[in-house]
Amino acid sequence: MVNPLVRVLVLLALAWQGLVSAAVTLDITPDPAVANQSVELSFRVTGEIDGEPDFSGLEQSFEVLSRNRQTTMSWINGTSEQSTTFVLNCMPRTTGRVRIPVVSFGRQSSTARELNVGDAPAAATADNGDADIQLKVSAEPQSPYVQQQVVYTVKLLSRVDLSNPRFSQVSTNTDAVVKPLTNGRQFSESINGRAYEGYEFKYVVFPQKSGKLRIAPVNFIADVAVGRRSAFDPFARSLSTKRIESEAVELEVKPVPTTFPPGATWLPAKRLRLHEEWEPDVNSVEVGAPLTRTVFLWTDGLLSGQLPALKFEAPKGTKLYPDQAQTNDQDTANGYTSVSQQKFAIVASLAGEAHFEEVSLPWWNIETDQLEVARLPARTVTATAVAGAIAPPPVLEPAAPVTTAAASATTASNDDAALWRALAVVLALAWLITLALWRHSRQATQGATGAPASASTDPSAAPHNARATRDLKGACAADDARGARDALLAWAHAQPAWPADLRSLRAVALRVGGELALEIERLERHLYGVDEQTWHGQALWQAFQHQPPVAPATAVGTAPLPKLFRLGAS
Repeated sequence: MVNPLVRVLVLLALAWQGLVSAAVTLDITPDPAVANQSVELSFRVTGEIDGEPDFSGLEQSFEVLSRNRQTTMSWINGTSEQSTTFVLNCMPRTTGRVRIPVVSFGRQSSTARELNVGDAPAAATADNGDADIQLKVSAEPQSPYVQQQVVYTVKLLSRVDLSNPRFSQVSTNTDAVVKPLTNGRQFSESINGRAYEGYEFKYVVFPQKSGKLRIAPVNFIADVAVGRRSAFDPFARSLSTKRIESEAVELEVKPVPTTFPPGATWLPAKRLRLHEEWEPDVNSVEVGAPLTRTVFLWTDGLLSGQLPALKFEAPKGTKLYPDQAQTNDQDTANGYTSVSQQKFAIVASLAGEAHFEEVSLPWWNIETDQLEVARLPARTVTATAVAGAIAPPPVLEPAAPVTTAAASATTASNDDAALWRALAVVLALAWLITLALWRHSRQATQGATGAPASASTDPSAAPHNARATRDLKGACAADDARGARDALLAWAHAQPAWPADLRSLRAVALRVGGELALEIERLERHLYGVDEQTWHGQALWQAFQHQPPVAPATAVGTAPLPKLFRLGAS
């Protein structure tokens, strides 16, 4: 019979062996630690682990940068021993005595520890002439206007090997738009006789409110190799994570000057250019023939989202069809430049002079700190009636109310109305006689040539003309905009009196004129714009059917390509 005392001793020995086999030890490197420099916490668990560790208690005192897990198995005197090591790379959040709480590994737990974190030495500050790593920030200008571009520069200088570098986001304490510039640069610099590798990154900040604006410090974190390389293993070097924080930058944002015109779009820029092009560039055009006015707005120091939509009123007797503006932003070493391009199709519906008023755009020159105005000069275009076209009837003013005191004037106006009616009858008879004579001469011409007056004189062009017309009819019936475009171009190429290099709908519209030109403009806006969601071909086909016979047109050339707009030109 086993002695009860021996049984108790055996049970205690087994319990002690279990505790030893499941022990948790903690190693801290370095100890003591330094602010803005990472420490390595190694939790080594001997024996089996019956649960995943819980490191959430460390988040209050440390920023966990990375974690790693390693498991090893060893044999000692024929007995196997397993150990698992959890390595955490942590950055202390504060200085002084920092508590490392208990970490649970299932039923096993580590013991609580305290770590002394000292202040960073002078050589580890962000902007120190003797530091191995320096972080410098600057902003220009220091006192911008609201919505003015501020260039924020971050410069990193290092004379040690850096691995896995990363920057924090640029943030502000008030409403502001922050955009990075992609043209960073790398350079070398010597400070106090020491060679540094430099990296420069730039951002643009657009304050949206006046008053004080604070750009928060930028944090830079990187792994730095410590210790010397071993002759046996040159790659075996330990890494230490370091964090450097820049200084904060404060700006005094000024409001819009009181001298700026009220109601105008606020545009603080280094430079601003307003330019226009007309196609065709003429001062006289036939009624119904389309003109295209392209307006360019270029700025240095603004984003395209800050640019206003360009507008101008259509003169009397004209119709205006604006396209959606096309914009583009481009970043440079000194900030952003932007350009806005907008096209306006203009069609004269009445003969006479169409006067386009001067277009003015006020803006604020931030270099001279003065108000400036960009202008497009006024222009007058004369619309002439198409030869053979019937002038529209005169527009009569509405008659004034008849009163008892003006009875005699009413009688006189009735006599004038009778005179106008008689004159209208005479003009209608003259128009009918002219139409009859024209049809008689057209039939005579057809009898002499054996073909309609509008038919092509080139027999080889007739099949192409008929096929293009048939294709256009089918495309219009199916509301096929692209098919209608191809058919119109094929029809234009089949006209022997026209140049063979007509490649655009705009060039065809310039030749046909009238209602068909308007429908071709609508088709072109649908294909290349966004002002019409759907397109119906019925109106285009009706206008094509009522198009007068095609005649040789020697005075109208093909639509020229627009000139390139030089952004830097004044």
